Parts: sequence; C-alpha cells; structure tokens
Amino acid sequence: MMAYDFFLADYQHVSLVEYPGKIASIAFTHGCNLRCRYCHNPSLAVGRKGSNKLDEFLNYLNGKDIEAVAVTGGEPLFSKNLNLFLGDLKARGLAVKLDTNGFLPVKLAKILDAGLADYVAVDLKSFSAEDLKSIARTPHKQDSFYKTIEALKISGVPFEVRHTMWKMPAEADVIAVAEYIGDAPLYIQTIRDMRMLDKSYKPEIFDKAGAVRLIEKYVENVMVR
Repeated sequence: MMAYDFFLADYQHVSLVEYPGKIASIAFTHGCNLRCRYCHNPSLAVGRKGSNKLDEFLNYLNGKDIEAVAVTGGEPLFSKNLNLFLGDLKARGLAVKLDTNGFLPVKLAKILDAGLADYVAVDLKSFSAEDLKSIARTPHKQDSFYKTIEALKISGVPFEVRHTMWKMPAEADVIAVAEYIGDAPLYIQTIRDMRMLDKSYKPEIFDKAGAVRLIEKYVENVMVR
C-alpha cells in the first residue's frame, strides 16, 4: 500500500552511467510540460498512465547495493508530490539525481532549498527563443532556462547541462547561452534514431562537427556523448 500519493511510471534496476560515480537505479515519472518534436519517450510525456510502480520500486530498493536514484521522465517537476518521493529516497540514504527540462525554475528552487537533490541534469532545448518555440512547441520562454541555471548556481548543487543537437545554432545565441552556463559541463548528443513524439518531424541536415566546434569556442567545458 502506497504511503503517499506519487505516481511512478516505471523504473530500471541498475545503471552504471546515469549518476556520475555511483551505482544507481532510474525512476521514470509521467507527464511533461513540453512537447519536444524529437522526444524519444512519448509514452512518458503524453501517453496514458499504466499501473503505479511506486511500491514495487521502493520494495526493490530494500537490501540492494544501490547508492543513488536518477529521477527522470517525462518531466519529474511536473509530477504531484515529487518532494515526498525525493524525501523518501533521501531518508533511505540514497543520493538523488534529478533530470529537468529547465522550464519549471520555481519548483526546482523549492526542491533545491529543501535539500532533496544532490545532482541535477538540465536540458538546453535550444539556443534561442525562436528555436525553442519551434522544437519544444511551448509558450515557455528561454528566460525560464536562465532562471533554472541561476537557481542551481545559488544552491551550490552540482549540475550538468545537456543539449540534443537538432540544428546549427547562431553564433550570437551560443555566446549568450555560454555566459549563463559558465564552467558547468555541457554534454552534447544527437537525436536518437528511434520513434519520436512528432512522427512528422524530419531532423535537419547540418554540419554537426561544425556545430560542436562553434559551441566549444564559447562554452568552457563541452563533452560529446
């Protein structure tokens, strides 16, 4: 019987790469405030809810050599009572990594203030407001991403930024974003060749190596996955 009201869509038993330096499980939440065209988890973003795996997951953690839990989605901050779930994990002595798309800075700040996240991975959906509207199909503004980065810097919680390359960014936009990112690691990845939320979306063909070189010119700590 669930001790609190939190919906967990699914989980992965073990990951050696999801949390830097720790043996982790992955917890998947349901629902998202964005509609990214290239989203590779459409069932978690907008699909129908299945059964709640919360009790099953918490039972699994008992007695296991798990050091951390990476909470991802969907968008975890979009979930009701996320603080209760994270608090439960922390009470079990587990480190918590939180993934976020960067567009719920107020909710993130509350999580950080409560000491419920030990590491955060935040998405950089685009380098400009115009591109954000195109790829994420959202009324959210690029300013929300900047406020997320600001909240992380104030909190002192270590974080990384992740960018899925989907087009060649403009140099001026890269310069603007680089000022906010500072020395935080920026991981660059390409669109996965699998089902996407927008089935009609056709990724642009562009010089990916050239885009990486452009970003490396202004961002201090860039790594390609």
